[in-house]
Amino acid sequence: MRSRIILWLFFAGPISFAANAQTYEFLEGKAFSEIIDLSEYYGIPNALFDAVSGVDAYRVIYTMPFLGEDITVSGVVFEPTDLDPLCAHPVHVYMHGTIFARSDAPSFLGYEGQIGYLMAALGFSVVMPDYVGLGLDDQRLHPYVHAESEALAGAHLINAIYTMDNPSGNSHDINQLYISGYSQGGHAAMALHRELQQNWPEYPVQASAPGSGPYDITGVQYPEIFAGETYSRPSYLAYTALAWQSVYGNLYDSINEYFQEPYASQLEDLFDGETSTWEVNSALPYYLDDFVQMEAMDTLLAESSPFLAAANDNDVYDWIPDAPVRMYYCTEDEEVFYQNAIGAEEHMLNLGAENVEAIDLGAYDHGDCAGQAIFGATLWFHSQASICEGITSVEKPSIRTEDALTIYPNPTRGHLMVNLENCKKLCRWEVYSTRGRLIQSGSGTVLPIQCLQAGAYIIYLPDHNVAKSLIVSRE
Repeated sequence: MRSRIILWLFFAGPISFAANAQTYEFLEGKAFSEIIDLSEYYGIPNALFDAVSGVDAYRVIYTMPFLGEDITVSGVVFEPTDLDPLCAHPVHVYMHGTIFARSDAPSFLGYEGQIGYLMAALGFSVVMPDYVGLGLDDQRLHPYVHAESEALAGAHLINAIYTMDNPSGNSHDINQLYISGYSQGGHAAMALHRELQQNWPEYPVQASAPGSGPYDITGVQYPEIFAGETYSRPSYLAYTALAWQSVYGNLYDSINEYFQEPYASQLEDLFDGETSTWEVNSALPYYLDDFVQMEAMDTLLAESSPFLAAANDNDVYDWIPDAPVRMYYCTEDEEVFYQNAIGAEEHMLNLGAENVEAIDLGAYDHGDCAGQAIFGATLWFHSQASICEGITSVEKPSIRTEDALTIYPNPTRGHLMVNLENCKKLCRWEVYSTRGRLIQSGSGTVLPIQCLQAGAYIIYLPDHNVAKSLIVSRE
């Protein structure tokens, strides 16, 4: 079996500034040393975490159109603090995954908010929309996996950070715009890329890297769910039905048409924007026969079904990206089925796309896949971006990740050659997972990879303090 190797380099009270009824609000800053501590807490390998700056976080309150009116929503921007403010920073837009409580949105600096600090420490201005109905927007139900509102939440936040005066003093490079996201965020990232390409030519996308997203709800995600007896996240089914009903208004007359009691009457309270993810998931059964009405499973995807029409409206794979797209997936994903990425790649290539690829990160479930996909996207963007120089010195490990280290051939039948100046027969090497676990080690210039599963890895040469990342995919 051949292995295709893809190598990437790595990687006080509130203060507000207003412009056109849009506002920046300082949230929290982290010094460089705190960023390093945070990276170690999350198990990010030091070998490829090329942090260059401390980071300040700002909530942005802005307006966007939704269902025929302008509404006020929120998001967060993470700005490097130790780089030349006269140098225009690259921008990384990250679209967050599924949440139920408004306060779990990125601008409240929870789990995915903390990721923003790590991404920005690499030299990016990092932008994260909270989405409609989440964050500070408590006026409506979040329209879950609704492509248009996801995309517009991202596009209008991008427009805000490029056009508003911002308190960081940083400027932003309009020609270095990157997009990623995971799970629902993978769907949202694809929707945002499409929206910018089709309707916002002033913001050209350089690359996008959606991870484990339901790009084909109609042809893959729901058919795969209904093909099984159980589904690990029944909350997603209810979230989608309630959300699309709030947008389209014609899916059902009563939620009982879709879901059985005693659960159907609980759903409105569960999806109130205050109930935690754990509480929502714990309240609903995994067995579809206990939750979904039998007739609904037969009719939801019927040709005349309003649910199918809504699903078609929110599929995000039927277009031709101009910029490179990498769709990360894992084959044991029990929440968002990996065939979404495989099918989207095939369809886009058949349409004529030239740089679209679905990338297998290995046999991991949805939770374990997240770190690899998010980290892989960040590595890829970092290898392309032009990072501004620092204006203050920061103490950090002098890990070298430049092209001095060459790893070949690609593809390979099972062995890689390691080539580094001054590193010959006695060259020591170590292979790590993206979570920092040592997988294998050895010495010499030949690195066997037959035993490596598909996935993302880091090769580190400890005697020379040089590292490089690789992705192994089996063909």
